Amino acid sequence: MIKSFLMLGQSNMAGRGFIHEVPPIYNERIQMLRNGRWQMMTEPINYDRPVSGIGLAGSFADAWCRQNQEDTIGLIPCAEGGSTLDEWAVDQALFRHAITEAKFAMQNSELTGILWHQGESDSINVNAKIKVDHFSAIR
Repeated sequence: MIKSFLMLGQSNMAGRGFIHEVPPIYNERIQMLRNGRWQMMTEPINYDRPVSGIGLAGSFADAWCRQNQEDTIGLIPCAEGGSTLDEWAVDQALFRHAITEAKFAMQNSELTGILWHQGESDSINVNAKIKVDHFSAIR
């Protein structure tokens, strides 16, 4: 069974690195959810903007596969460049969309983890420290 990982956050998770600047990853055991089906991973994995490119998910999946020779990895792209933590609240569209995609993927995969990379949109906001404290308290 595919071990799937939900990809959440903003542009660093979505991927903005230049595709031609890194060696491509070709691995049939790394799949991505695209157009309602699992497909062999190609970059950009998370196409949220025309500037989409390389992110951390592909190299994460490649490293996982090297350490877990029997596993097939499924990446569920749901990141949105420029999004704030407020936009990822439980009652907001980005969170609801991610849950819908995860439930769909779980029909034929095991949700194994969540990759979340959040950054600059909340770094200049005075509420950033409050949000960090809130998420720390959840643990």
